[in-house]
Amino acid sequence: MTTYLALHDRRLEGGVPNRPRLGIINTNETVGLHSAFMQIHGFARWGKIHTLFILCHGYAGENTRAQVCMDAGGMGLELGKEDVLHTNVSQWTTIKNKVENIVVYACGAGDTQRGNEGTEADGKYLMGALAIHTNATVYAADKIQWYNTYRGLKDGRFDFGDWEGQLWAFPSNGSSPVPVQGAPVEFSDIMSGVAA
Repeated sequence: MTTYLALHDRRLEGGVPNRPRLGIINTNETVGLHSAFMQIHGFARWGKIHTLFILCHGYAGENTRAQVCMDAGGMGLELGKEDVLHTNVSQWTTIKNKVENIVVYACGAGDTQRGNEGTEADGKYLMGALAIHTNATVYAADKIQWYNTYRGLKDGRFDFGDWEGQLWAFPSNGSSPVPVQGAPVEFSDIMSGVAA
C-alpha cells in the first residue's frame, strides 16, 4: 500500500530513490498534470494518500507591485506542462479527497509580499486555493528554499534540510494559514526511513 507520493518535476535537479510505501510520479515541461492526476488516482485506489510531496521550482524572485527583484515568490509552481498558477489551480479538484496532506518543496510557494495581495503573486492565496480544491492541508514556506543532492545515487537524492523562512499550514476549509514548525511528515523522514 502506498502511503506517500513524490510528485517530482524533473526540472528540479535531483532524484527520488525507491522507498517502502513511497510512490513516485515524474513530470516535466512536456507532461501535463492530467497524467499526474490519473496516477494519483491509481495510487489512491486502496485508500487516501497520507502525504503528497511536490518537488519543483517555484516562480520567485520579485515583487511585481514594487517592481524589484528580491527574495520573494508566490507566483506559482513550475510543475508539469501547465504549471500551477492562480488561473488553473482549480484543475486540482480532480484529486479532491485523494490526499490528506500536500507538502510543497518549492521556492516562495507560500509567500505574499505586501502589496501583492489579490494579484498573481499572492502565494498565500494560491496555496490556500490548492488546499480548498484538493480538500487537503497544504504546507508551504514563504522564502527561497535551498537543497543539496547526494551524488552517489542515480540523478542524486534530494536533501532539503531545514525550511527557510516560515512554514505555513493552509487548511482545506479556507480559513487563514497558520505558522507551523514542520510538516506532519518531512521528505527527509521518508528518505531516511524514519517515517511510520
